[in-house]
Amino acid sequence: MELDKDQLQIELPYAQRFCQRSVRFYRRIQTTFTFISLLAGSSAIAAIAAQMPVAATWMLAAFSVFGILNFAIRPAEKIAALHADVRKYAALITKSDLLDAPAIQHLLHEARQTDAEEIEPLRAVAYNDVMLEIDELDSLIELSPVQKLMGVLA
Repeated sequence: MELDKDQLQIELPYAQRFCQRSVRFYRRIQTTFTFISLLAGSSAIAAIAAQMPVAATWMLAAFSVFGILNFAIRPAEKIAALHADVRKYAALITKSDLLDAPAIQHLLHEARQTDAEEIEPLRAVAYNDVMLEIDELDSLIELSPVQKLMGVLA
C-alpha cells in the first residue's frame, strides 16, 4: 500500500511521539527503581529490622527484586537509544517538506530499521496524541485499561 505525502507526514510525528512517550515511560521506571534502591540502603530499613525482623526481611526481598529488575530492564540504555530515535525523526520531519512521497517512504523505512525496542501498548497512545494534535478526533483509538495506564506513566 503506497501512502501519499500527507499520510507519510503524519507517520513521522507519530514515530517521534512514540519514541518520546517511550523515553518518558523508561525515565519514570528508572526514577522509581533508583528511589527504591536508595530506600533499601537507607538506615530506615535498619531501624525497622530491629523492631520488626520479619517485615524487614520481606521488604528487603522486595527491594532486591526491584534492584534485579533495574539491572534486567536497563532503562538508562533504552532512554539513550530512544533519544537518538527522537532526534532522527525530528531530522526527517524537517526534511520531509522538501521531499516527495517515495523519498519520505524510503527514509522512514531506513529509520525504522534502527529503532530501539518498542513498547507495544504505547503505540495507540502515541497515535491518539498525533490525532489530537491534527484535530482528527474521529480517528482516535479506544484504549484498553493497560494502554490507559501506560499513557499515564508515559
